[in-house]
Parts: sequence; structure tokens; C-alpha cells
Amino acid sequence: MARKNTDTHRPEQHPTTQRAASGIRPTSRRKLLSAMAVVGGTALAGCMGGDSGGSATTTEEPTETPTMTPEMTDEPTETPMAETNPDVPILNYALTLEHLENAFYRDGLKTFSDDELMGANVLSKFGEAVRMDVPEYLKVVGEHEAAHVKALTQTVEQLGGTPVEEAEYDFGYETPTEFLATGMALENTGVAAYAGAAPSVVDTDILAAAAGIHSVEARHASFLNLVNDESPFPKAVDEAKSVEEILEIAGQFITSDVDAGAITRSDEMEVPKLGRKKDDGTTDVDILNYALTLEHLENAFYRDGLAEFSEDELMNAKVLADYDDGLKMKVPGHLEMVGEHEAAHVKALTQTVEQLGGTPVEEAEYDFGYETASDYLGVAKALENTGVAAYAGAAPSVANDDIFAAALGIHSVEARHAAFLNELNVESPFPMGVDEAKSMEEVTEIAGQFIVE
Repeated sequence: MARKNTDTHRPEQHPTTQRAASGIRPTSRRKLLSAMAVVGGTALAGCMGGDSGGSATTTEEPTETPTMTPEMTDEPTETPMAETNPDVPILNYALTLEHLENAFYRDGLKTFSDDELMGANVLSKFGEAVRMDVPEYLKVVGEHEAAHVKALTQTVEQLGGTPVEEAEYDFGYETPTEFLATGMALENTGVAAYAGAAPSVVDTDILAAAAGIHSVEARHASFLNLVNDESPFPKAVDEAKSVEEILEIAGQFITSDVDAGAITRSDEMEVPKLGRKKDDGTTDVDILNYALTLEHLENAFYRDGLAEFSEDELMNAKVLADYDDGLKMKVPGHLEMVGEHEAAHVKALTQTVEQLGGTPVEEAEYDFGYETASDYLGVAKALENTGVAAYAGAAPSVANDDIFAAALGIHSVEARHAAFLNELNVESPFPMGVDEAKSMEEVTEIAGQFIVE
């Protein structure tokens, strides 16, 4: 188990933590298969919602502990409905990862006190406001992971399957700094896992719920990247990882046997043709142009706002008054990066519409209504959170697999942006355990408040 030291005594990262953060994969005897990860259905409704502090509305019973290289058994598990419901192995794959994250936060938050977490060496560049956020936000993240475990377990049972159980783990951290670094690695891995697995989900209700968890994992990752002094949103489109890649990474922390058969679709399993497309009269070009309309709006917002406000004006926005220079100095650069991402999204969507033989919508004229730097940051928060809900609502209706996968990668980046903007506006980066989706009509109504022509 992790040993409880302070950063003052040991600032260097434990080798296990360094491997997790870098993505270096140790050699193992595991044979990993071809399954995909998500979460789903009616049971996932229990994760929805949150209080003003950002915690999930349902209280979850914690599960158990994680660590290094697991022994993967090749014997398939004979779960009751695994041969008839192709989403059960995928849900169990997701549950395997959520068990790991749940145990990580549950045990780590027992190991380190709030004062130890706030005093982590890695947080030394930040002032009291950010440091005080860390213990409370980590507790909220832990509640989210526990809620995901409960929801996935219930959904597998509802589908007639046998939920995988928690394994045994060794996360290798010894100091609060190492704990935060491992948390960052796990959350970013979770983002890539959901992105890689979601395209194989058959049930559209499960797929929609998976998208809502995918973006919450991205929100967690954004905050943990920030406190680890890394970019909250390092890429314009988040990458997806295969089951094999994810289990190689997760295997660094799992010390007990893991039943490969429970999280893999057998070769004999009949998998229905994926039917994401809703019978709503929209085409993929329609959905892409809808996304492009929103990306034009966000691109113009950052382009024009960053030309209007100087770096000093942004850093001295009243809404940032409680923050120290450690965070304030990051704001202009991070906003510029967000703007670059939105411009890249515009370019990619435009090209895709053209490749499909469509006519891309053009940029409109806008009035965002801000007058001060604080106003500007408030509108940014609203736009980014709306973007998350928009992609969650529309992406599951995309028919083309490649376009769907790319949309997921943009969806989680919008969530990373939203988490950062929430933090700047003194709100929880991750207010719910599962992000909500909005319909095209709902989002169009919101966006219409800013479009003047």
C-alpha cells in the first residue's frame, strides 16, 4: 500500500508514478483482447445532477484498492447474458477502470490529510485559493467515480450480466505530489479509454450516458492537469486508446488477477449492426454544420475578445480577485490556446462538410454582450459548457464512424475548456457526475442569444 510521507521529505516521484504519468508501459504476460468501454442506460441516471459544491446527488458506497502489473487470465467468464448482450463486456471494461479510479481516490484521501494535500510541493506555484480547492475537489471526483461504479454495476445486472469486482492495487505514491500526478495520469487515461470504446456500443441509451461520463473524465483531467502545472487541454482533439493500450497502462497498478473474458466480446458473440442514427430527418452534414455553427461562434468569441482585452486586463479581472499570480498569469496563455482549438475545430469541420459534398455554414455576426474582462470570462464559461452539452446531444446521432470518433475527441476537449473556465469563475469544474446533453433545438436557442445576423 502507499506510504504516507510529506512532499518536504520526498519531492521526487516514485518510479511507478513516473511510468503512469509518462504512459510508459511495462512488459507483462497479459493477453488483452478487443472490447470497448462505456457506461449506460437507466442505472446511470443515478449519477446525474449535483449540488452547489459539485458533488453527485447520490451517495455511493466506496469499493476497493488498485496497483502495478496484473495477471490476466485467459479463461472467459460465463456471465449469464454475456453471449446475448454485446454491451455487457464493454460495460465491464468501463467498470474495471472505474473500480480502479474509485479505489485510488477512496484510499488516497484516507492516506493524506487536507493540509498535506494543500501543502503538496507541486502546488507551491499557486496561492491559497487554488490550494484550498484541491482537497474538496478531489473528494468530489472520488464521489463521481463511486457513482460511476454503482451505475455501471447496476446496468450490467439489468442486462443480465455479472459485474466485474474490484481488484487489488498498488498505486506506488508516497507523497501528495505523487498522488496528484497519478490522479492526473488516471484521469487522462480514462478520457482516452471512453473515446476508444464508445464507438462499439450498441445500445444508443448506453452510448449517450457514456458520452456524459467521457466529458466528466475530461473535466477531472483538466483540473488535475492544471494543479500539476500542465496544460488543462494539451490537444485540440483528444486521442482515443484501444483496450489493449488502456489495460497496459492500468496494469501498472493492478496486482491481482483480472478475468479477461469478462471484459471481452467473444468471437462467437453476435453483435447487431450499430444503429446510432436517429430517425429525425438529419444527415451527418446537417449535424456537422450544426457543430460548425457553434464552433464559428466560439472562434469569433476568442478571436475578438483576445484582441480587445490585454493580458493585464485579463489577469486583473475582478472575478479572479481571490486568486494569486500563480493562476492569473496562466489565464491569457490558456485562453489563447482555447481560441486556437476553436479555430482548428472550424477548419476541420469545414473541410469535412466539403468532403461529404455539403456546403459549410459561414460565420455569422455576433454580440456577446461583455463589457469587462470579468464579463468576458463569464460568457466564455457559458459557451464552453453549452458546447459540451451540444456535442453530447448530437454526436450519438452521427452515422459515420470516423466522424463520430472525431466528435468524441472534440467533445472532451470542450469539457476540458469548460472545467478551466468554471474554475476561473469560482465554480466547480465538474458540477455533475454525468454531463447532461442538450438537443439541437435547445442549443440553437442558447446560441441565438449571441447571433445578431
